[in-house]
Amino acid sequence: MKRNIFYILSILLLFTSCTKWLDEENRTKYSSDYIYSTEGGLKLAVNAVYTLLRNYASDTENATIFALERGTDLAVTNGGTGNYFGTYDPNFLKPSSSQVAFMWKTMYGVIGKANEIIHAGEQLPDTDALRATIAEARCFRAHAYFILYRTYDRIWLNTEPTSWQNVDDPKTYRAASTAEVFDLLYQDLDYAIENLDWQSEEPGRFNQATARHIKAMAALWIKDWDEALEQVDEIDKSGYYGLVDLDDVFQGADLNHKEALMVQQWSRNPSGNLSTGTPLGNYFAAYFIAPYRQEIGGTAEYACSYENWGYTYGRCLPSPYLFSLYDQSKDKRYHSYYIHRYKNTTDQAIPYGSVTVQPGDYFPLYKNGTLNRLVYPGSTKLGDIWTRSNPAETRSYKDFILYRLAETYIIGAEAALMNGDQTLAKKYFNETWERAGNDKFTGTLTIKDIIDEQARELAFEGHNERWYFLKRLGILIPQVKNYAGHPEIASSLGGRTNLPANPHFIRWPIPETEIINMGPENFAQNPGYN
Repeated sequence: MKRNIFYILSILLLFTSCTKWLDEENRTKYSSDYIYSTEGGLKLAVNAVYTLLRNYASDTENATIFALERGTDLAVTNGGTGNYFGTYDPNFLKPSSSQVAFMWKTMYGVIGKANEIIHAGEQLPDTDALRATIAEARCFRAHAYFILYRTYDRIWLNTEPTSWQNVDDPKTYRAASTAEVFDLLYQDLDYAIENLDWQSEEPGRFNQATARHIKAMAALWIKDWDEALEQVDEIDKSGYYGLVDLDDVFQGADLNHKEALMVQQWSRNPSGNLSTGTPLGNYFAAYFIAPYRQEIGGTAEYACSYENWGYTYGRCLPSPYLFSLYDQSKDKRYHSYYIHRYKNTTDQAIPYGSVTVQPGDYFPLYKNGTLNRLVYPGSTKLGDIWTRSNPAETRSYKDFILYRLAETYIIGAEAALMNGDQTLAKKYFNETWERAGNDKFTGTLTIKDIIDEQARELAFEGHNERWYFLKRLGILIPQVKNYAGHPEIASSLGGRTNLPANPHFIRWPIPETEIINMGPENFAQNPGYN
């Protein structure tokens, strides 16, 4: 997975409908004909789609992957690119938003390549290896469509590959029904479950556990509790996965441990992005920890230290509501998943309002009686002190967990609760609850317990699950209204009024360019957006 595949991707991205391109002299080892007409070529094509997803995560201009993370009850959104998604600013959250377009374009790009691989594979002699490759492509398609559906509500469903023969054919654009979307998700994921091993030979690839996990997540959206429980049970009893020590979940550059169902692989190897050079890395490590460095020396290298988790931007920080959910005397996650104060790591005393912070001392949260957002607590889940060449490096090459077993158990707890099985619900709930150091839960489990445990365990992992979770339960608006932001950081509170005043913000608008391309008479804009 971490070998250089730029030349493969170049072929895929340039493989268009034009016969002129097909007639061009091939200057690489692999022709487009080889890519789409051989088993080995399709394997290379799948590799390239992993790179597309990694490029989506390393998006520097838009920070799209974090946009929804900022708009929940758990977040103190704190300025910078995409901040209006955290405050639900009606002046910017609209069809022309770059984040709106980037997610749509990227996910449909993934779907398009997956369609091509699936179609090409169906024309080749059947083998176990080929079915596994097709299964990975179908996972990509399910993964992308599931993201699009949860974000936009109304999506165009297409399973046909685009080729030079059909690129100019008229297309019928319409919003797919919920049943059509989930029928396709189930079909793709069932195929993957049947044809993928529990663990892939190379880390970072889709596997059977990931397919089952995504299907369980999808089942919750259509209240298919039995299906969700079946998938959780299969993963639980497989013997391949288990919870690790709490301090080991996110600590380290290599996160391919027993709890991780799928891990996006990052390194300085050229396969890390769409380039033959050293990849740019991602900004995950800088996003969720306050910009303490501004109190020490701004952008100066000496202002950053590994002890304070290196260079940070502090765009999305934990809300007081989130911290209130932890029993701080028992729940080890309160310390394991967060940094609560920052140290003066220089050898000089630093003036700090009316006080002076000596070398080795911590900066007080309040400065001249006012809460200081520059030294506000942050989440260290995606923090990186392992792969950065020095503490002042802005980018990270630490692996990124896409799906993990702790989430699987929380899915199981909710599904069992909704199915009326208190015993099973508490069994799954206690997996993460007791792992964190809490006493075994023996009372009557409620949906509020699930809502709170989902926050305690899964907050700030970089894939917006809290936003989707609250939206699915129909409580996004009241949760944001009551809990988002910090009462003493005025700039973080916009969502509390802007979201209730604009209930259509519980879904993103369809990008305006796509409405134009599809025709508004065929595919109307989402309600509430102009």
